[in-house]
Amino acid sequence: MAEVFSGTLLVAVFLTSGVGKVINYSSFEESVRQMRLLPAGAVPVAAVLIITAELVTVLSIMAGLVKSPGILMVGFALAAVLCVVFGLAIATVIRRGNAVSCNCFGRQASPFSARHIVRNTLLAAAAVVGMLGAGAGAGADSWTTETGITVVAGLFLSLLVILLDDLVDLFA
Repeated sequence: MAEVFSGTLLVAVFLTSGVGKVINYSSFEESVRQMRLLPAGAVPVAAVLIITAELVTVLSIMAGLVKSPGILMVGFALAAVLCVVFGLAIATVIRRGNAVSCNCFGRQASPFSARHIVRNTLLAAAAVVGMLGAGAGAGADSWTTETGITVVAGLFLSLLVILLDDLVDLFA
């Protein structure tokens, strides 16, 4: 069930992130530009590649959960790599002292901080747990009550991840 929980969590997070970035593409591209990690000419290509990678991750995990453990492993590996790369990029921006707002879900939110690094680290860990579950051959061959509860738990946690900035700002 670990791969079902992790898969649900990561699909919801990356789908929300990728679609949000498509809907608010210009502000997402501008946030990538403000990070000053790439030459200005590379920013539009990088923005499209980030969105594409997120959506390919979603499709890989979804297809893997339904059809193929091999595709599922690829999806979890992509998710882990993206989260690590995002975490390193955020750490670099913070270390440089750049005041860049997180546009992680296609909308302006709080400036990058350590919580964004923690979030990406935990999401990478969820991807690794999903890979371990998929590799163990555990999994849900059919829908059971346990599967349903696992999916709901993954969706609930994904909602907390997606709304993290809003929740921190609300209780600050």
